[in-house]
Amino acid sequence: MTDTNKLDAAFARFELALGKFELATKRSIEETRRLKTLAGEAVVMQRDQQRLSKELDQVRVKAAELVDTSKQAAGKIDTAVGRIRSVLHSNSGA
Repeated sequence: MTDTNKLDAAFARFELALGKFELATKRSIEETRRLKTLAGEAVVMQRDQQRLSKELDQVRVKAAELVDTSKQAAGKIDTAVGRIRSVLHSNSGA
C-alpha cells in the first residue's frame, strides 16, 4: 500500500468518524430540546394540578355549605308543614 493509499484510507476513516460524531451531536441536541420541552410541559401540568386541586377544595366547601343549607331548609319546611297541619286539624273541628 502506498503512502497515498494509506492517507486516503485514513481520511476515509476520519470522515466516517466525523459523520458519526456529527450524527451523535445532532441526536444529543435533539434530545436536549425534547427534554427541555418535556420539562416545560411538566411545569405547566404541575401548575394545572395545583389549580385544579384548589378548585376542587373550593367545590367541596361549597358542596358542604349547600348540604347544610338544604338540611336547614328541609327542617324549616317540616316545621311549616307541621304548623299548617295543626291549623287545619284545629279548624276541622276535631
